Amino acid sequence: MKFRILALLLIFAVSCAAPPVKEEITKAPGDTNISSLEKFFKRSEGDSIRAGHVIEKHNIIQQLTHLRLMDKGGKKYYLLERENITEMINAVTEGIYLDYVIINKHGDIIYTKKNDTLFGTNVNEGYEETPLKKCFAMRRGVYFEDVALITPGSETYSLYVSAPVYVQQNFHGILVMLIDISKISEILEKNTDVVNRDGVIKITDDYSRINSAIQENIGLKINDAVRDGDISMEKSSEEINLKSFNYNSISWILVKKKTQTLTSYNR
Repeated sequence: MKFRILALLLIFAVSCAAPPVKEEITKAPGDTNISSLEKFFKRSEGDSIRAGHVIEKHNIIQQLTHLRLMDKGGKKYYLLERENITEMINAVTEGIYLDYVIINKHGDIIYTKKNDTLFGTNVNEGYEETPLKKCFAMRRGVYFEDVALITPGSETYSLYVSAPVYVQQNFHGILVMLIDISKISEILEKNTDVVNRDGVIKITDDYSRINSAIQENIGLKINDAVRDGDISMEKSSEEINLKSFNYNSISWILVKKKTQTLTSYNR
């Protein structure tokens, strides 16, 4: 009997104990999107650096440039460099990047994994205002170029991360990796759109809305969000939160919509 009473008291004490505090409870509201994006960008930055080191270690740019000159630019896939290029691709996170583009110091595109139309062309000829030309111009370190089509005729929007390749302090070229923006959508909270400082949508669940302007009433608040970092507003049955996100050369506003539940009572 005494044992049974002690057991019951122990069960009662355990049931009354305070539950453990989860990590999510300590986070401020709205921080999830920001922290997820920071982790994503840091990972892509690390990927570009590691892949650049592989290119530097094996002199891939020098070798591909030499092979292209020997072959007069006629072949895309060089068997002699297959193993080294595979090592470069294996140095980055799997499933995040749509393509890899290597450009030598002269602007020649000497390698692409998928886009045959780019291979053999030069970014100094007809690529004005394209992500490739902008990445090629930024060779001081890791650089992110905002969501855009790689060329006007392309159909796929990407975010771009590039890293310069230096061998013995001499610039040899750059690596540009095309980031799949659907992977960014997956890490964002539901009903979150990403827009730039001009209020143009860059990432959203609805692909057809990319590069269109956000609603005017929200757009008027963009400058406030850039300055203050966190703005809330109400629109009919929706609560809208605008939060500023900056990383490297990227400056975004996260537009998060929260639909308010309206309860009606029958009398």
